[in-house]
Amino acid sequence: MDNPRASGSVEAPPFLLGLFLVTSASMAAEVLVTRLLSVVTWYSLAFLVLAMGMFGLTVGAVRVYLRSEEYVSERLASSLSRDALAFSVLLPLSYILLLLIPLRVEPVWTTPLLFVVFAAIVALPFVPAGQVVAAAVTKAPFPTGRVYAVDLAGAALGAPLVPELLERTNLGTAILLISALAAMGALAFARSGEEEGGERWGLRGAVILLLLAGLNHHAGHRGLVTLWAKGRAEERSQVEVETWNSHSRVQVSKVSRGAASLWGAGSKCKIPQVRQRMILIDADAATPLYQLEKGLEDLAFLDCDVTNIVHQLRPGGAMAIIGVGGSRDLQAALRHGHDPVVGIELNRRLLEVLKGPLGQPTGIPGHPAVRLVHDEARSYLSRTNQQFRVIQASLIDTWAATGAGAHALGENGLYTVEAWRTFLDRLEEGGVVTMSRWASGETVRLVAMAMQALLERGVARPRDHMALVQGGPVTTLVVGKQPLTEEDGRRLRETAEAKGFRVIFAPGTPLGPDKMNEVLGAATIEELHRATLLPELDYRPSTDDRPFFFNVVRLRAFARVINPQAGGTIEGNRMATTTLVLSLLSSLLLAVVAIVLPLWRKARPAGRVGLALGAGLLYFAMIGVGFMLCEVGLLQRLSLVLGHPTYSLIVVLASLVAAAGVGSLLSDRLPLGTAPGCYLLPVVLMIVLLGVGWGLPALAPTVQSLPLRSRISFAVAFTASLGLLLGMAFPTGMRLVRATSEEETPWLWGINGVGGVIASSSAVMIALEFGLRTLFFVSAFCYAALLPAVFVLRREATAR
Repeated sequence: MDNPRASGSVEAPPFLLGLFLVTSASMAAEVLVTRLLSVVTWYSLAFLVLAMGMFGLTVGAVRVYLRSEEYVSERLASSLSRDALAFSVLLPLSYILLLLIPLRVEPVWTTPLLFVVFAAIVALPFVPAGQVVAAAVTKAPFPTGRVYAVDLAGAALGAPLVPELLERTNLGTAILLISALAAMGALAFARSGEEEGGERWGLRGAVILLLLAGLNHHAGHRGLVTLWAKGRAEERSQVEVETWNSHSRVQVSKVSRGAASLWGAGSKCKIPQVRQRMILIDADAATPLYQLEKGLEDLAFLDCDVTNIVHQLRPGGAMAIIGVGGSRDLQAALRHGHDPVVGIELNRRLLEVLKGPLGQPTGIPGHPAVRLVHDEARSYLSRTNQQFRVIQASLIDTWAATGAGAHALGENGLYTVEAWRTFLDRLEEGGVVTMSRWASGETVRLVAMAMQALLERGVARPRDHMALVQGGPVTTLVVGKQPLTEEDGRRLRETAEAKGFRVIFAPGTPLGPDKMNEVLGAATIEELHRATLLPELDYRPSTDDRPFFFNVVRLRAFARVINPQAGGTIEGNRMATTTLVLSLLSSLLLAVVAIVLPLWRKARPAGRVGLALGAGLLYFAMIGVGFMLCEVGLLQRLSLVLGHPTYSLIVVLASLVAAAGVGSLLSDRLPLGTAPGCYLLPVVLMIVLLGVGWGLPALAPTVQSLPLRSRISFAVAFTASLGLLLGMAFPTGMRLVRATSEEETPWLWGINGVGGVIASSSAVMIALEFGLRTLFFVSAFCYAALLPAVFVLRREATAR
């Protein structure tokens, strides 16, 4: 039987409990900071949290090595208690600093410095968390397998904790409660040692203080709230309700009378004064709640918005609305006699607003023709057997993704050729899909997507199925399952004349010699791609493999001066790519300063860097890069399967980390440190990753049609199976280098972390240019590169 107090100084149960609590809090903090950045910055910076989380943990490991005298057996419990307490204090401090600093992308010299500071603030709490993990795993007087298993079990359970907290509280409260969890870990570490009672009472006080702060924050209406969002100061005086969940912050304004909010108003329309509330999602995406005073006829002005022009072509019948947001699309559908009206909304908070007291004056709650569905639209439409006369999607995104968030983790899944296949399959005979976007490069790509979906269905002249109308800054594309008729074209032209819209193309309307005409004239998919791929801009149809609908600027051209007539999102795309580059450079600079230089000063390899050390550095750099490329690829791919990036973040992080821990433990029981096992593992990983690159896209369409619970089960099983194998590479490498370069272990930890930090940023660039599948192929190459490293390590060990 194990002695609960090993070596007479550290008691196992409270020690392992402390580790569990800290690692759980660390993973939860990573997800929470991602949610914060979606509000104060943009979705595309989610990868920065991954990079800085990895960076902080690696810096922590290096600090444990450089200050090893503080983690000797006699001082281990008190040092880990101190580090856990530091984590619990630095997490809310980092959160407050992120609330105060406006991150902007401007052509001034201070912008790169601001990014470095911002990235460092993100990483700040993860450094002491990394110290706890590194010291616990390497210094604890307990079986390493047991300690490592507890470490990863805590991390795996930390991610699913976030949705539960945000469903019941808000982000500031969740941060404080997670900090209290870390402080509990500090108390557990103190109990595992021989600390004096006074110190324990101080830690109990810290736990109680953080818990009380969290509860008080939850009960109040002020507190730790954002001051800046998307580079602008936030105005909160008109906010009546603010709610959070795992994938959004929803603010509802006070009711007011003012000009009706229309996205694509016709130039001949008079905008009336109405009573309305505005719903704001993640500080930038707005949607109105129109209040009825007499009835739906109060809202006749909705016909003046080009997003509703479809009702002039197909009034009445079954209608599906993707992303109901507020009330406008539902109310417009009811005005024109659609029955049933199925509103599909992924964000449950929006449905709660619409169904609750604030939504009652809209006339939507309780209406017999309306059925509101909480689901992801592609999945729901894939499962249902219902056919619709109209499927509508009007400006469905969080707006943040349109410009600065053009790269990763936006609502890209609705804007792919595969999604259009689903939409067209759900139409009845004569039915139409209508989709509205901003009049810019997005419009060209939207048309190209519809063109490819029709060409894949065997349609000889896709242009006969399509019409495009512009109102103000918005264009609406109407695509029929069958060709649109001359009568459809006549109605569009009459409506456009009456409302002040512009018909860009429609049946019976001649086309001009411009880029749109070239796209519409494509007779094959190859011709379509040639017409839409330009030297500086890429309008090719987005697919599930390249789901970056909102980004049209090619990486090679982001620093050039591009023709401003190319579209209104060009500058936003350039800012997004600049953000990506600055984040990568910031991550690299911080890695060199905080990891490489400290190691070089104290742990500089003696003499020249020999073959064994070079092979070890190659091995650990490659598994750092390969693991992170695979993780980002899974995050992106499974985001499309699960329907939202936050679901993917939680599921992938939890299952990948947990399975990697199991794989690491299993590696102790397998002959992977000797031939042929040490050669077989890289080969198996390479084959599996190549299979994932080819197989996951083939599986995804089938899985997307399943209910959410089944999709989550698939994602967990798939990710865990892969993580099981990936988790074996690190401990196998440690066993291989033990005979040749054991004294250089800190360098191996450090280069592994640097590789992961760099890969988390560069992965987005690779996916933008070559597709998500390429991430798995490059990851496979990284693991294949382990073979020469293993050969050298084995040869050097034999020679010695």
